[in-house]
Amino acid sequence: MKPKLLLCLALVLSGWLPGFFNPQSAYGFEAVIQINHANLKTDCSFLKIKTVHYGSSNNPGVFFTVFVIPKAKQKSEHVDRAYLGHLGISDTNGFIAGASVERRKRDKFVVFQFSVSSKYLEKSEFNVEEVLVNEKTGDVSGDGAPVEYVFNLKEFADEK
Repeated sequence: MKPKLLLCLALVLSGWLPGFFNPQSAYGFEAVIQINHANLKTDCSFLKIKTVHYGSSNNPGVFFTVFVIPKAKQKSEHVDRAYLGHLGISDTNGFIAGASVERRKRDKFVVFQFSVSSKYLEKSEFNVEEVLVNEKTGDVSGDGAPVEYVFNLKEFADEK
């Protein structure tokens, strides 16, 4: 094969050329909503964010508790909402690590809890992804695209 053809093929298959073979969500799109103080009280009132500061002056941290009060059930009798949490830790140099945050289901709400060192709050984010799940099978339903609610940790670190 010719070297130029090999190079083009390698670039396309690696996803380097935009628009070719780029991975896409099975849903085709995902709504991402950036949460701030204003829309938390109006558009995202089903979310509550509480924080507690801890540690010494040499190593301070913040413990976050995120409450999700589920919206009304879907019209379909076998579809329910599930909430997934993900924490992304970054500093001024960029992304450091990401992790799923275990959800705890209570009677009428879901709770996510995690702790972050104060030095990583500025660029780090937490997101809650809302997906539709078939209650019988536990599979993600194709009835709608997921919605992701994202907030910057620093912006909510001083919430009481």
